Amino acid sequence: MNNTKKSDKKHLYTVIFIVYMAFLIYFLFFSDMFGRTVTYDYYRYNITPFTEIKRYLTKLLEGDLMPFIINVCGNVVLFMPFGYMFGVFTDRKQTGAVPGLVDTFAATFLFCIAVEICQLLTKVGVFDVDDIILNVSGALLGYAVYRIVKGTKNGKGKNNGKKTGK
Repeated sequence: MNNTKKSDKKHLYTVIFIVYMAFLIYFLFFSDMFGRTVTYDYYRYNITPFTEIKRYLTKLLEGDLMPFIINVCGNVVLFMPFGYMFGVFTDRKQTGAVPGLVDTFAATFLFCIAVEICQLLTKVGVFDVDDIILNVSGALLGYAVYRIVKGTKNGKGKNNGKKTGK
């Protein structure tokens, strides 16, 4: 791929990432649909891991599917593009996926901590350690998808440049 096409592709990814981040910020802080415009008179938080995840799993087992989909699946899926795009922007021709996975984990964790602290301080939403767990899981899944797509594009199925002897 020539430099112009690479540059155009990076610009497209940059625009997509900016739109995604704007959507994410809106969704996390301003969305009426998820009660983000309601502020509380007190700080709301959950610092016990898996408390809310267990609650939504219980609801799922009781037949109430929507809270599980919205809260558990939603938090994972919402951050998959973050992990994918993080891979696109930080790809340094690394040997192996582990450094990128660690970088993705660290960046997503720090971003999620910042979001949760902002939600706590503004009393919009809840500081929830389970959200951090689910969001980071989603970003790591997104990064894994990026690595799979990158591996597919970089020669898988193309015989890796080896002659077949025919």
